[in-house]
Amino acid sequence: MALRINPNFYLITGSLFWVLYSFLHIILFFEDQTFYSPTYRLIYLILLGSFVFSFYKYYDLVFPKISRKVIFTNFFKLFIYSIKAIFPIVLIYILYLFKIGDNFIYYPVFSNLINEFVTGISLLFLIINFIFFKRLILFESTSIMKSIFWLFQYGAIIIFLFDIIYNFYPSPIYQYFLGLLFMIGAILFFNQKWIAYLHFDQKWKTILICFFLLGSNILIYQFFSLNNNFFTPYFNIQSLLFFVLLISFNFSYISISVLINIFNLPTSPVFDDIENERYIARKVQENLIPNSLPNSKKLKITSSYMPHYALGGDYYDYISLGEDKFLICIADVSGKGIPAALLMSNVQASLRTMVRHSQNLKKIVEELNFQINLRGLSERFVSIFIAVYDYKSQVLEYVNCGHPHPIIYYDKKVETLDKGSTVLGMFSELPKIDVSKVKIKNDFNVFCYTDGLIETQNDFGEFYSSKRLLKLFSDTKKKPQKFIKLVIDDLNNFRGNNLTDDDITLLMTKVKNG
Repeated sequence: MALRINPNFYLITGSLFWVLYSFLHIILFFEDQTFYSPTYRLIYLILLGSFVFSFYKYYDLVFPKISRKVIFTNFFKLFIYSIKAIFPIVLIYILYLFKIGDNFIYYPVFSNLINEFVTGISLLFLIINFIFFKRLILFESTSIMKSIFWLFQYGAIIIFLFDIIYNFYPSPIYQYFLGLLFMIGAILFFNQKWIAYLHFDQKWKTILICFFLLGSNILIYQFFSLNNNFFTPYFNIQSLLFFVLLISFNFSYISISVLINIFNLPTSPVFDDIENERYIARKVQENLIPNSLPNSKKLKITSSYMPHYALGGDYYDYISLGEDKFLICIADVSGKGIPAALLMSNVQASLRTMVRHSQNLKKIVEELNFQINLRGLSERFVSIFIAVYDYKSQVLEYVNCGHPHPIIYYDKKVETLDKGSTVLGMFSELPKIDVSKVKIKNDFNVFCYTDGLIETQNDFGEFYSSKRLLKLFSDTKKKPQKFIKLVIDDLNNFRGNNLTDDDITLLMTKVKNG
């Protein structure tokens, strides 16, 4: 199991290292004899490197992940982050450039503290930018591209180690390795798949943000080029090749993003047309899901649907079978997009047609499997759970075809509904079909969900899991709508800033027999 470290831990340690290397700078200022001591310079670089590592880990955990729907939103968040970082640098730059503040700003101790403050803010700006570009590079990337990026990332760490070792004893290996690493980075510069998912207005706004980021990178580099005129730095960060690599990478990626965005502006209407088609298909899909669900003392059903992006393959339904019977079902079509949505609509239509003629769950499942195979969609399959409850006989009859196990609470015990068959559409004939019956005299709750819930990962790669869900269900006896809210809140706390990889559908049914 992965080691869980709270992001705030990195925030605290990063801030501590920031204070330590700033304090060390002040100490060294008064130690004239050791001002150029390699030992103290080594300590300074180690503290600075620890600062960079801590804040890199922090922002890597808390900065939002990238999906098709939120690319521009996250770009705008980067813009806000950058403004907050650049503003104090610009303010200090103006302060010293125009000699505002008389002699106070030139007081050595104050000047050194300002230098370390600007150093920290500048590195935070570069780190945040790098993490965001990391998100963009790894967006829908191949395994090869991911390997290239990790090679570049670990190479950057080696570069910083070279900075520590060879800062006092320059070596040609240093420059050669930097050149090699930048060549590797050049491959990453052209991985700009995310641009295709921006609308026309988003693209030109992104171009403006990129120009701001380019100007900010130039400002930071210029500031450190001139800082000897303003400050008395113990160590000039511009001499670090790690700093050069970081700022060069950010500058190059932004520059290429601007060019590709400009050249792709004419293609935006095509993409917009595709999005319009998806929007229309989405509306059709929404009409397949019940507009209203029962909300009486006898029967309460509550649902929640969280799509991954434009179209998904999740489906749920409620069908009244007279005064004393009702049917509930939940299904998940493999894959996403329009093909999954279309197959889901076929399943819905077939199910509603069949229950009008027969309520035999075995026959219904067999016919659904036949209909899916009839359409020749062998590359897709459907997991489905169907249950029928009869108030007179007080029997819940169900069949589970490869679907995540629904949870039932009755007679003060919690069980899972796991018997049935395999997923539909994989075989022309199902190997076996077990229709199960549960005798329930008292009130009961049934909670159904799709695999998008239990397969959601947190920042440490751990899955939400059915075990966690079962415990949450066992610990509460809340009303259906409140339990669904409880699950959603728990899921959001669990995943942090990590995005879901699939649709998530929740269905809670509460039956009163009294």
